[in-house]
Amino acid sequence: MADVMTRDEVFRKLAARCTSKECCVSEVREKMRNWNIARIDEDSVVEQLVAERFIDEVRYARAFANDQFRFAGWGRIKISYTLRQKSIDSLTVSQAVQSIDESEYKESLMNILKVKMRSLKALPQQAQGEKLMRFAMSRGFEPNLIRQSLKELSLECEVGTEI
Repeated sequence: MADVMTRDEVFRKLAARCTSKECCVSEVREKMRNWNIARIDEDSVVEQLVAERFIDEVRYARAFANDQFRFAGWGRIKISYTLRQKSIDSLTVSQAVQSIDESEYKESLMNILKVKMRSLKALPQQAQGEKLMRFAMSRGFEPNLIRQSLKELSLECEVGTEI
């Protein structure tokens, strides 16, 4: 028979986890559900973790947005969507994605497009533009910013007005 963790053991484990890696409330709740922790204990552990600042959703959202932008090459739309899926409130999500430096953001999009464009050299220019548009949108970049970047790369794109 498996050992049942006490509330204090659960708190200590989660506090240690939150110390080594930023976590949000939904991730911590999911972890406790996997451990079959009672709902009343789950609520009190979350309250204590928040009160003792082991969990701070504003800090989490900013770190998540920064990491996904810098290391995964995600755009603001994809970052926002993922944070909302984690039950982060809209204002916090908005602030997190707005904390991304605009010039770095545009430069990142341009670099992503240039790298992808190398694999599309055999295609006609129109097809290149359409594929690049879809690719950048799948990464979560805004359609108007993508079109602007494609114009800078001297590519036209008809895709995007209906997407």
